[in-house]
Amino acid sequence: MQSASSCARSTKLRAATLSAVASLMIGFSAAPVARGADVSPPVIMQWFESSWKTMQRRTPDLFNAGYGAVWTPPPGRALYDDQGGGIGYNLYDRFDLGKANDPTLYGTERGYRSLVKSVQKMNGDVYVDYIHHHVGAWDVPGYTGWGGFTPTKSIQDRSDYPGFELSDPYVGANSFNPNYRNLPGQRDSYPDAPPVNDGNTPQYQYQYRLAHLITIDLTSTRSDVRNPVPGNADNVRQAANGWAIGTSTLLPNGKPGASTIVRRANTPDANNARYYPDQNLPGITVTDPATGGGTYTIYPYNQNNPLAGDATSETNAGYMMRYAQWLVNDIGVDGLRIDAARHVPYGQTGDAYNPANLNMPALVDRATFRQSTRLNLDGSQRTVFNFQEVFSGDKNLLQTFTRKDINPATPNVVGGNRDVLDFPMWFAMRGNMTGNGTRNNWYNLRNASQDINDDGLANNGSQAIGFVINHDDGKGNINDQQNDYIVLDNVAHAWILMRPGNAYVFNNAHEFDRAGNNEFFLKDGRGDALGGLYGNIVTNLVDIRNSYGRGDFKERWIDPGGNSAVYVFERENSAVVGLNVGYNPGVATRTVDTAFAPGTHLEEQTGNWQDPSGQVARTVTVGADKKATINIPWNNANNGNKGYVIYGLPRPRGNVSLSNVSQTIAGETPTAATNATARLAAIDVITANSFNVTLNTNAVTLSDGYRDNAADGDRAYVRIDGGLDLNGNGTVDFRSGGDTRYGFENFTTTNTPGTTSGTGNGLYVQSVNAANLSEGYHYLTTRAYRQRSDGGPDVFSDFKKTIYVDRLKPVSAMDSAVVLSGNDRDVRTLSVDQTADKVWTFMNLPANLTDAQVVALTNAGNGATAIDIDLFSKTFANVINGNNAVTVVTREITGNTNVQRFAGQNLLTTNGAGLGDLNQSNGYEIGDVTGTAYGIESIVYPNGSGTTNFAFNPASDLTNDGLIDSRDLYALPVQYLNVNAPQAVKTAAREAVLRRGDVNDDGVTNANDIDHLHASFGNTAWRYDLDVDGWPTANGADRQDADVLIRTIFETDYGDSDLNGIVDFDDYSHIDNGFNNNRTGWVNGDFDGNGIVDFDDYSLIDFAFNTQGRGLARAIAYLDGSDPSSDGMNTPGLQLVQQHLEQFGPGYANGFLSAVPEPGSALIVIGWLSASAGRRRRNKDCHAERQPAKHLA
Repeated sequence: MQSASSCARSTKLRAATLSAVASLMIGFSAAPVARGADVSPPVIMQWFESSWKTMQRRTPDLFNAGYGAVWTPPPGRALYDDQGGGIGYNLYDRFDLGKANDPTLYGTERGYRSLVKSVQKMNGDVYVDYIHHHVGAWDVPGYTGWGGFTPTKSIQDRSDYPGFELSDPYVGANSFNPNYRNLPGQRDSYPDAPPVNDGNTPQYQYQYRLAHLITIDLTSTRSDVRNPVPGNADNVRQAANGWAIGTSTLLPNGKPGASTIVRRANTPDANNARYYPDQNLPGITVTDPATGGGTYTIYPYNQNNPLAGDATSETNAGYMMRYAQWLVNDIGVDGLRIDAARHVPYGQTGDAYNPANLNMPALVDRATFRQSTRLNLDGSQRTVFNFQEVFSGDKNLLQTFTRKDINPATPNVVGGNRDVLDFPMWFAMRGNMTGNGTRNNWYNLRNASQDINDDGLANNGSQAIGFVINHDDGKGNINDQQNDYIVLDNVAHAWILMRPGNAYVFNNAHEFDRAGNNEFFLKDGRGDALGGLYGNIVTNLVDIRNSYGRGDFKERWIDPGGNSAVYVFERENSAVVGLNVGYNPGVATRTVDTAFAPGTHLEEQTGNWQDPSGQVARTVTVGADKKATINIPWNNANNGNKGYVIYGLPRPRGNVSLSNVSQTIAGETPTAATNATARLAAIDVITANSFNVTLNTNAVTLSDGYRDNAADGDRAYVRIDGGLDLNGNGTVDFRSGGDTRYGFENFTTTNTPGTTSGTGNGLYVQSVNAANLSEGYHYLTTRAYRQRSDGGPDVFSDFKKTIYVDRLKPVSAMDSAVVLSGNDRDVRTLSVDQTADKVWTFMNLPANLTDAQVVALTNAGNGATAIDIDLFSKTFANVINGNNAVTVVTREITGNTNVQRFAGQNLLTTNGAGLGDLNQSNGYEIGDVTGTAYGIESIVYPNGSGTTNFAFNPASDLTNDGLIDSRDLYALPVQYLNVNAPQAVKTAAREAVLRRGDVNDDGVTNANDIDHLHASFGNTAWRYDLDVDGWPTANGADRQDADVLIRTIFETDYGDSDLNGIVDFDDYSHIDNGFNNNRTGWVNGDFDGNGIVDFDDYSLIDFAFNTQGRGLARAIAYLDGSDPSSDGMNTPGLQLVQQHLEQFGPGYANGFLSAVPEPGSALIVIGWLSASAGRRRRNKDCHAERQPAKHLA
C-alpha cells in the first residue's frame, strides 16, 4: 500500500492524506498538501495457500474483517518441487495464469481476473507478487526435479523456457562447464560464475542458481518477440521438443504436485497477441528522468479486442516491463509486490555486471505509470502502488529503492510510487520480542523502522510497510526460539497495526494438503487473520486500527535507564496504546500524559480488560492534569501472551438491518479441516426491487456508569461497494480523497442522530433501488461517528452487511464443445454473470418438459463439472449428428434456478448422416419419414395422450429451434433434395407434407381442406395448427394457418383455384364463374374463405398473377398513384388490373396494395386479410351494383 502521496514532499504526506481509513484509496492522486495528522491506511492481507475461487468466495470475510487490500502469490505457471511447493516463485511461464482443464495451483486466468474484480468491488485493492529476477529451473546441476524429471540430456534445448533462451544441451557430466548453458550471444542469462552463497557478492546477486532459480540477465541487449506469434521473423527461438514439464497444479488426490501435460516452449500462437499493447490505440507520451530523460510512448492493452495487440521485439528488461504493464493495465491489479528487488540491476555504479547502470526499478515505474484502469470517484485516474522485498536491515540501501515523486501537475513526466517492506523493524522485533524477556527492549524497537530514514521521524508512516510475518520470513529461527524468534507476535501485531503507515498481515490459509512434505519452505501465518476457528485477535486489531488510526504518533512512556519492557504511545486525541514485551504475572502500571481533555473517559478496545489477572480496567478517566493511568498485562501463559491494551474514545453502538430480505444464507462453522474454505459471513438475499437500510444506534452508558453522550453519535453515512449514488441525487455525496466518508452517502429517508434525538438513540434509514445494483454480491457499510466537538480526529464504528442481489435468474450460455474421441464431446457452459454455483447439462431432452420437470431431473451425480470460475463441463458420449438441443439448469447460491434450452448445437460428429437420418444409419430411408418407431411423422404428430414435442431427435430438427413439429416436416423435402436422397425418400417426404394438410381428415389433401380450414377458424385442435403458433399455448386456427396450407403444403398461392401450382386463365374462369353465379369455396374463387367472391378475391388473384408474370412493380405504381398513366400497362395481367380497378374502384386498389409484402419480407404476406376483417364483408350496395366479370382470353 502507498504510504505517501504521489508527489515528493519534505515533511509528511502519507497514503492516508490520499485515502484515510474510509476506503483503500492507495492510488488517489493528490496535489502536495501541508503536513496533516498521521494516518493508518487500511491493512493489506497477504493471502497465500488458497485458490482464487476460495478467495473470491471468502471476499465477504475479507470485507467484514476490515482489510483494504489483498497481496496474492505470483499467479503465473510455476514449476513444482517439494521445497518450493509450486507456489509461484519458481516461474515457468509468467503469462500463463492457467486455463480450463489446465489450472495452476491456484486456478485459472479467468479465476484470477474474477478475484481481482471481486476484491475491487468490495472497495479493496489487489497487489500481485511480481517476479522479474529469475525463472524456475529443472536443469540445475545435481538437481533432478520433481519425480526425477529432467529433459533428456542429449536433446535438451536452450529454448525450453518460455520467453527465453537459457540452457544448452548437456555437454559431458553435469558441471559448471561453460558449455553447460548457452554460448555467449545466444543466452538470456549471465555468464557462469562460481556459486558464492554469502548473500552479498555479485555472483550471489546475479548468477548463482539459488533455490533452483535461474537469474535473467536484464542488462542484455538481445531482442526477440518473447510471446511469439505466427510468421514473425523476430520470434524467440522455438523449443525443439515438448516436455511433460512438472508445472505446479492440484493433483486428483487434492495435493499440490506436478502436471503431466506436455508443453513446448516458445511455440508461435496467434493468441499471444493479447499479451501486447495495441499501438493503434491512443498512447501517452512521457519523459523519464530516472532513466536518462528520454521520451517514450506507452500504449494501452485493448480490452475490447485483445488480439489487436502488436507483437514487438524486446530485450529481457523490456519483457519484464511489458509483464508489469500487463498485470496492471490488462489483468487489472492495483500494484506490484516486487520480489527479490535487490537482485536486479538497480542503477548502481561500479558494477561489472551492470556496466550501463541499468535501473530496473525505474523501468518498472515507467511500465506501470498511469496504467491503472480504475478511476477515483472524482474522475481522476488511480495511481499504481508498488512495494519491494529488499531483505536487508541497511536503511541507506533500502532508501535507494524508495521513490515517491509522481507529480499530478506534470502528468507526462514519469514518477514512482514505490516503497519497501520494513525489514529493519522486522529484524528489531525478531531480536526484541523473543521468548527471553530479559533480552527484549523497547529502546531497540521504538525507532527501528525504515520510516525514520526520510524525515527523521520513525513513526509517522511516511514510508515503509510494516509486517510481523511473511511467507519467507516467519517468526525467526525456529531452532533458537528464545533468542531469535518473534514469540510475542500478538504484541508485535498490536505495535505494527496501531502505528501510522502501511502494514500487512500474513494469512497462510492451509487450503492445500501438504501432509508428508517436510521440505516445504512456506512459513506459517496468523490463523485468525480472517477470524473464525482460531480466534479474532488480529481482526479486532484491524477493526481498532480502522476506527482509531488517525492522529499523530506521540510517544507517552518508555521506562528510563535504557532498558524498557513497557512502551506507551498515543494516536493523538484518539487512542492510547500500551505494549509490554516482558514476562511476569499481573500487570505493569504506568501513568502517562495524553492529549485528551480532563475528565475524558477512555474504553479498552481489544478485550484484554478481561485479562486473567483481573487488574485491567475496562475504562479509565483522564485526570485534571490530562494524565491517565493504565495497567498493561505482562505476557504469560495464562493470558496467551497478550501483553497489550488499547484505550480509545468510546465508539457508537448499534446494528444495521435490511428490509425485504428474502432469506439469509448463514455463515459456516469452520473446523480444522475447513478453516481455509469456510465462509464465516452471513449473506442477506434481496429479490425485491427495493429495500431499506436501517441503522439503529444506541445511547451509550459505559461500564463505569458514565453516560457518554458523544458516543451516541452525531452523524452516520451509508456506502455500498466503493461508492454508489444510493439517495438519488445524481452523484456520490463524498468524493474527496483523505475523507473518512469517501464513497459514502447521506441518509436521506430518515436521519435522526442519537445526540439530538432526545433519547440518545439514533435512527438512520436509506431506501435503495435494488434495480440499480448488479446481480450478485454487494458490500454494505454504515458508519456512525462519535461527536467530536473538540476538533479531534474522526472516531467511528462500522456496521456491515454482505448482500446478494438476486432479482433475475442466473444466465448461462453455450461456450464450446471440445472434441474428445470419436463422437464424444465435452460440452462447456459459461455462466455469463458469474453467479452460477452449480450447473447441470442435458442433451436432447423432449421440449415438452416444464422447467420444474427439468429441475427434477437434477441430482448430485449428474451435474456438470466446474473447470473454471465461470465454466462448466459435461461429457456426452456418441453424440448424434444433427441440431442437438442442450438444456442447461443453472443454480445460484440462493437456490434460484434457470432452465435454458440451447437449440441448433451441431457438434460436428459422424454419428449418422445428419439432418434427415433419424436412425443414424448414415443414409436416408423411407423409414426416416414414416417409421413408427423413429420416423419424423411419429414425432411430429401428437402421441396417445395428445401431447406434442414428447421426444427429440437432433436429426429431425430441420428448423434448428429445439422443437420437433410440423415446420420440420415441411422442411424435409428440401433437405432430401439438397443431400440427393433416393427418389423414393424424396417422394415419401413430399407425401408426408401433403398428409399434414388433410385437416378435414378424409384421407386426401385437396381444396376441400382449404375450405374446411376457413370454416374452422378459431378451433384450437392440433390438426388446424399448421403454422405451429399453438405451442406451447393453444391458439385457434387463423389466416396464418391457411397461408401455410396454401403456400407451404400445396406449394402455390392465393388465386390458384385448381391447385396446379400456377395462376392462369383457368383460375380466372373459375373466379368469374363464382362471381357471376354467387358461388363460394376455393375452387370457385373464394380465396379468402369469407363466403363470397368479391373484389378482395380479385385483388388476391391479380396480385399472384402479376407476381408470377413480373408485372408487380408496374401494377403497384399504377394503383398507388405514383404512375397512373397507361404506359406499360399492356400485358394481360396489367390489363386485368386496369379492368378490375375500373370495375371495383378504390377498394380493389387498397386490397391489392395491402397484399404487397414489407421490404425484405421472405414471404408474400396477405396482411390485409387479417388487418381489415371488417372490410371482407362488403356492403350490400356494392355487391348489388356489381357487373358480370369478363376477362381476356
